[in-house]
Amino acid sequence: MRERNYWVFRIDTRAIDYLDTELNEGRLRQGWGWDKRQNLTCMTIDEGAGRNRVIMERVKKDDILLIPRLPDWNYVTIAEATADWDQEYRFEIDKDQSDYGHIFPAKRIRSFVRSSSVVDSCIRKTLRVPSRFWNINHCSQAIAKILDAKQEETQIEGFYENRMERTLSRSFLKNFDEKQFGEEVYEQMNNQFEGFEWEYALVYGLERLFPCYEIERVGGRAEKEHGTDILVKLPGILPESRYAIAIQVKDYEGFVRDSVIEQINKADSFWSDEGLTVIDKIVIITKAPKDSNLHLLENTDGIRFFFAADLKNLLLSIGKSFIGIQDSKTK
Repeated sequence: MRERNYWVFRIDTRAIDYLDTELNEGRLRQGWGWDKRQNLTCMTIDEGAGRNRVIMERVKKDDILLIPRLPDWNYVTIAEATADWDQEYRFEIDKDQSDYGHIFPAKRIRSFVRSSSVVDSCIRKTLRVPSRFWNINHCSQAIAKILDAKQEETQIEGFYENRMERTLSRSFLKNFDEKQFGEEVYEQMNNQFEGFEWEYALVYGLERLFPCYEIERVGGRAEKEHGTDILVKLPGILPESRYAIAIQVKDYEGFVRDSVIEQINKADSFWSDEGLTVIDKIVIITKAPKDSNLHLLENTDGIRFFFAADLKNLLLSIGKSFIGIQDSKTK
C-alpha cells in the first residue's frame, strides 16, 4: 500500500474568501491560470503556470495538504486529496474571476491557528518557506498531533493581538496596488543601482526572501573562473552533500550576446571541485526584454534567463517581503 505524503500548498492571499468557499465545494484552486491555454494537460502558454505541473503530478489520493492563510490570515487549513491529481485535475475559470483556473480535488479536514500550543516547531519553521509547494513528510507526526487534538486546542491564540493583526493585514491587502508597487520598485532600483551594485542589492533581497538558504556574492576577480556573481547554497539529501544555484547578473539592455552562456557554464565544474552540485544556473539581465533575446532561450544547458519583466516580478516579491506581505507567487 502506498504511503501517504504531506505537502504545503500556498494560495493567492488576495482571494482568501473565494478560495475558501471553493474548497468547501471540494475544489482546491491555484493561481497562474487566467488563460485556457494554461491548462496543464495541454498547455501552450506558461507565464508561471508550468510550475503547477509538479503539484498535479505528485499529489495522490489521501495525501495531506497544509494550506496557509485559509480560512483566514492566522490560520492553516488541513485538507486531504480526494483523488490522484494527475487523474482528476481540471481547468475552468470561474465567470466572476480572472484567474485560479487550476482545480484539484480535495476536502477540508480541519483548520488550526498558527500560534496554537498544539503546533510544533517543525510546522512553524516550514511555514516560513516562501515556495508555492513543497513536501513536509518530516512533519507527519506533528500534523497527526494537530488532527488528534481537541478542536478548542487548535484555536487558542493571543485573541486580541491576532484579531488586530488579521484585520490590519486583510485591510492592507484589499487596498494594495501590487502592479503600481512593482513598477515603482523596479524603476527606483534601476535609478539607484548599476553594474556590479546589482549583485549586492540582489543578495540582500534574496536573503530576505529565502532566509533558510546561504546566499553570498562571489563575483569579482574570481568570476572569470566560475562565471558566478551570486551563489545560493542549499543542504543536500545526504549529510555530506550540498547543492548550489549559480546566478550571473548582467546590467544589460537590448540584444545580449551568447557569451553569457559560456560564462555561466563554468559554474558546474568549478563548484563541483568545491564539493557543491549545481542544480540550477540563472542569468539575470536587468533591462533587456525577452522578445529581443529569444536566441538565449534555445540553449541546451538548462540555463534559465530572467529578463526585465522577470526581474520586476522578483523585485516585487522581495519588496512585499520587506513590508510584511506573504507573496503567494514566489517561484
